[in-house]
Amino acid sequence: MRFAREITALVAAPIAIWIVGWGHPYLFDAAMGLICVLAMFEFLSLGKKKGYDVPFALCIGVMLIILAAFVLPTLSVEFGMFVALLIIPASFVLGHKPLENSLPSSAVAVLATTYVGMLGGSLIRLRNDFGEQGSKLVFFLLLVVWLGDSGAYYVGKTFGKHKLSPLISPKKTVEGLIGGMTASILTAIVIHFTFFPKFPLLHAIIAGAILSVAGVIGDLAESMWKRSADVKDSGTLIPGHGGFLDRFDSILFTAPILYCYWTLIVHGFGSLNIMQA
Repeated sequence: MRFAREITALVAAPIAIWIVGWGHPYLFDAAMGLICVLAMFEFLSLGKKKGYDVPFALCIGVMLIILAAFVLPTLSVEFGMFVALLIIPASFVLGHKPLENSLPSSAVAVLATTYVGMLGGSLIRLRNDFGEQGSKLVFFLLLVVWLGDSGAYYVGKTFGKHKLSPLISPKKTVEGLIGGMTASILTAIVIHFTFFPKFPLLHAIIAGAILSVAGVIGDLAESMWKRSADVKDSGTLIPGHGGFLDRFDSILFTAPILYCYWTLIVHGFGSLNIMQA
């Protein structure tokens, strides 16, 4: 459908805004859990296209344990990692699958579980760990990354000449990267002056630039895996956008960066009145 992308955005955006801004934390956690399960399924499907036989149900179960570690204070993220690193290889040891593919298959399974689970879990922490600021941080992340991506697309399409990563994504250009960074920084500035003044201006600018570059790396990483599996999109569940992994690759990659920046830099230096705008 020609306008599938726009129609999907018009339908999904109000729902997403309500869940992030006004929904109960457990509703946000459940929504993120569903997104991560679908993204995880797509990631494992890429491995299967390469001939790696991975235990889908087990991997998704382990990933849900990792996500639970980000939600429940009685668990720890380390516990989730131990589960992934112990149970997944054990399933190959105790199974009856050919040994010649055990190394790449178990590696794909562990990578998929920790990549989606750990990075998706950091988005849950970003929303839930900072009180009323949590939803604003998620909005900051989504707007900076996605509007930066749009800026990179239009600037790259109009002015792009120098390839950024021709082997992975021939359409991405250095000019597009600069345009995306500019759009992300401008978005961060607007957010500071509108609904998030507690994000200091200088910090917002720095975070906008960092997230823009990290988002491109996250997008290129997913593109690299898709090219290895010889597919264009990770899935078809989102009309006009491909799969959930296609839509959230940059968000998964940047969520832990914003979490660490807000925790270590803004709060850490904020008490010393360093770098305050």
